[in-house]
Amino acid sequence: MIPPVVMRVLVTLAMLTGMTLEPVTPEPMPEAMTAQAVLEPAEDMVEQLAIVIYQEAGGDACSDLCRMYVGDVVLNRMASDRFPDTLEEVLTQKYQYGTLWKTGIVWPSRASNPGEASAVERAYETARKLLSGEHSEIYGEGYVWQAEFQQGSEGFWCDGMYFGK
Repeated sequence: MIPPVVMRVLVTLAMLTGMTLEPVTPEPMPEAMTAQAVLEPAEDMVEQLAIVIYQEAGGDACSDLCRMYVGDVVLNRMASDRFPDTLEEVLTQKYQYGTLWKTGIVWPSRASNPGEASAVERAYETARKLLSGEHSEIYGEGYVWQAEFQQGSEGFWCDGMYFGK
């Protein structure tokens, strides 16, 4: 069963991007089970989330788990009544996520350096996982802050980033 907060995000994403929920039947499937809906993320959403994961988590020194935390904070904001409902609005909210509110959701110039190719690919992989329903333990738990300093409550550090409620 899909948790309600996950379903809210999935339905919101589907409505805002024109994506469809398609039933998937795993093989083999007992007769007593029913097919579950799976959301295939739109590639532009994958790229937008990858951009912010790369921008916030940086190069290859950041662990995959911390990259998941960055993405889950963004998705938690979309599900929160305190923040905008769409990915673009969350990422371009004034004074949030670097200069994306001024520049739009674009790759930082350093992302085109050959030495950053692995970090860029890891950001894409993380975004695809998150938008396909794979999450860290902070997803749906109210963690909406991520910075290089403490903010919010009940926080913790991961690879030089602070995550809080």
